[in-house]
Amino acid sequence: MASLAEYERELIRERTNAGLQSARARVRIGGRPKGYTAETISKLVLLRTIYKDVTKRPEDIYKPFGLTRVEPLYSILLMSNKEEVV
Repeated sequence: MASLAEYERELIRERTNAGLQSARARVRIGGRPKGYTAETISKLVLLRTIYKDVTKRPEDIYKPFGLTRVEPLYSILLMSNKEEVV
């Protein structure tokens, strides 16, 4: 039984490697895209400018951006400060 499972695993490995080689031949790159899109950068700029306005509460900022809690707002601002996209 173990040899059958090992054989099946080897087939899966071969198919995966063949697919990766095929993708490389077509210059396809897998994984998550790097960096920000132009739309995301414009949202970050807007988010930062609104956040710097001290008259706004955090609740008034995160809801229009589709966030459900305030914690993601802070992590987005922290991340964008570290990467200096704006």
